[in-house]
Amino acid sequence: MFRSIALLALVAVCAFAAPINSIDDVPAEYKDMIPEQVKKFVTELTEEDKKVLKEIGANYASYKTPQEALDALKEKSPALHEKAEQFHAFLKEKVDALGAEAKAFVEEILGDARKIQADVVAGNKPTLDQLKDKALAGFEKFKALSDEAKADLKKHFPITAAVFENEKFQALANKYIKTDA
Repeated sequence: MFRSIALLALVAVCAFAAPINSIDDVPAEYKDMIPEQVKKFVTELTEEDKKVLKEIGANYASYKTPQEALDALKEKSPALHEKAEQFHAFLKEKVDALGAEAKAFVEEILGDARKIQADVVAGNKPTLDQLKDKALAGFEKFKALSDEAKADLKKHFPITAAVFENEKFQALANKYIKTDA
């Protein structure tokens, strides 16, 4: 039961910002929705790249903007910085293509996901209750979006939309998160 809750919470909050070590870590039903740029970025990461990214992630709280994090990355690994810049530009372009409502939702979820990711990398793992609260808040915010904003998300962030619309995840949220909260 606790594994299901933890998985649900992590996927819901970190749907497009969570670190993955391999494309093989992504569930099969979502692999075909992963943009080529994301696949390329993840599959080309070396063990050294992953180590550098963990170091940058551990210091996330000290960066005021994503650009500051990219600047710190440039100091540690200019080659990885170039890859990350391209990936950051790709993600920014997708976020900027969203309408105001969907964009606000994505920016809030990304912010929460980055904070959780940084906390985990820094050794401050969130509690199960904290993850449950974040997941429930994410589901509630998604449900409150207009149909237009949901369609916008589905077009630009299909994995995120698919997770929030997935009946299995919704059933788990209703069963475990709401009744335990």
